Amino acid sequence: MRTAVEVVPKLGMKSGTPALRIGGVATYDRPIEHLAGELDVLDFEVPIRAKDGRFGLVLCFALEDVPVDRLAADLVRVTHPDGAIWIVVWKKDFLSDGASSWKEAQEAMLGTGWVDNKILSLGAEVYATRYVRRRRPGKLEPAAVSERS
Repeated sequence: MRTAVEVVPKLGMKSGTPALRIGGVATYDRPIEHLAGELDVLDFEVPIRAKDGRFGLVLCFALEDVPVDRLAADLVRVTHPDGAIWIVVWKKDFLSDGASSWKEAQEAMLGTGWVDNKILSLGAEVYATRYVRRRRPGKLEPAAVSERS
């Protein structure tokens, strides 16, 4: 795992907003708690037992077998609309049996309406993708141009 000094500043956490770590390791807990002012830690399981819309940052280590569609929906539910969700998965060469691939996690999260905007390597074996709520509607078809006579 990369050090907290390398990773935590790149998480884009807003000072004073509650954070949540689900599963994984405690490597980044102390600096996240220092910046957030509060860090809740939960075991990796679905459903996620946390208050709706509370967390400005959610760091989820999705390294085990889980129904990813349900996980994605729960992550969105507990994250503040202006917050960010980081989902950590195994790199392709280290993907274990039953664990969700990056592609599966990506499809599940995009299905919630949240979009990815950053990928961060946390070490040789895992990396994280950051998801945020779509801020504006997707691009529409260009308006038809009327012909003038």
